[in-house]
Amino acid sequence: MRSEFLKMVADCSERRFLRTLQRLVADKVPCGIFFAPAVPTNARQIVDMFKNGGLNMNCVCVLSKEHKKFFQPAEGETLVAAEEFPNLPEKPKFIFVLERYFGTAFIDYFKRYGTDMFFLPNVADAEAQYNLYMKHLPELSDVHDMLADDKSKKIFRAAITGRITRIMQDFIFTTEHEYFLNGFLPGDGDIAIDGGAYDGDTASDFVRQGAKVYAFEMDTDNYQKCIKPAEEFGFTIENLGLNDKVSEAFYSQSGVGSHKLSNQTGGGVVGHFIDLDTYVEEKNLPRVDYLKLDIEGSELEALRGSAKTIVRWKPKMAICVYHKPEDLWTLPTYIKSLRADYEFQFRHHTCNRAKEVGDPANPYSVLKYFDLSFRTPSEYDMILYCK
Repeated sequence: MRSEFLKMVADCSERRFLRTLQRLVADKVPCGIFFAPAVPTNARQIVDMFKNGGLNMNCVCVLSKEHKKFFQPAEGETLVAAEEFPNLPEKPKFIFVLERYFGTAFIDYFKRYGTDMFFLPNVADAEAQYNLYMKHLPELSDVHDMLADDKSKKIFRAAITGRITRIMQDFIFTTEHEYFLNGFLPGDGDIAIDGGAYDGDTASDFVRQGAKVYAFEMDTDNYQKCIKPAEEFGFTIENLGLNDKVSEAFYSQSGVGSHKLSNQTGGGVVGHFIDLDTYVEEKNLPRVDYLKLDIEGSELEALRGSAKTIVRWKPKMAICVYHKPEDLWTLPTYIKSLRADYEFQFRHHTCNRAKEVGDPANPYSVLKYFDLSFRTPSEYDMILYCK
């Protein structure tokens, strides 16, 4: 399997975003861009930027015919609504999307017509990502070897490849729902910790598994969303963030993306934090059987604050490893340093948009019209499962 990792490295070098762009320019390959759900005010400047870089941008696609009035195509450009895309006589080989969640929801739609999708096309960022991964190949290779099954290894290699090429089709997405991988779930009577509860849905699902759940939500607005399901399902909800010590710090209050700020000079909302080891001691918990962490980039700090708990009880864990590029190697390496007997599996999940698809006023509702899944892909939602 090490040979497969080496093949991935060679492939990434040859197909990284910058080199692919250079080939597209040299070969004058037809390319397009998808502006959705709305057309940005600087759409003309964005298209011109691509064209000035030498790309053959012959197609601009918008979500609906109504949106076409917000963009004036230049000579040689074809402006189409998404539903008109199948009728294009010359379809682009690649289409760029700027909106990282909504745009990528159309990956399968464009693929039906032979068009691959680039996401977040920033050359400098892509090259920085490539250089960072190449610098840390030994660590990435070690994590690859730590994974217990071939499926995990394949998805892990695809995660690295997709982030370097910026082509959505290079990722491999699993069919399992996020956090719910067989063999890595809290069971009946287990004590489960939900770090990053958001609206309480996942904590409620853990209760349905028979677990006694202690959920942590740093954001005060999100915490309020958790109160009703906590009462209904009987889990404990704490308006606290999990970190490496008891502290206060500023955080960005941004809904599902609320996160502790690295710059603590002000400008955010004050949040309260606790380490899991202290919480377990204060609440006199008899053990911890399961730990889930999805806390927007603070996973390593929370793991450090859970070290005694992990060493003592070796809980099953579902740890998000996508908020920072280095999460792919720093988080599994740290966990292995605590308990060398952990078994790892790796999955790249799609995002559940069922609520949005069910709301006719939400842009995601159009996924039904295009016969697309409400489980949308992105470069995020990668989880390390541990037991």
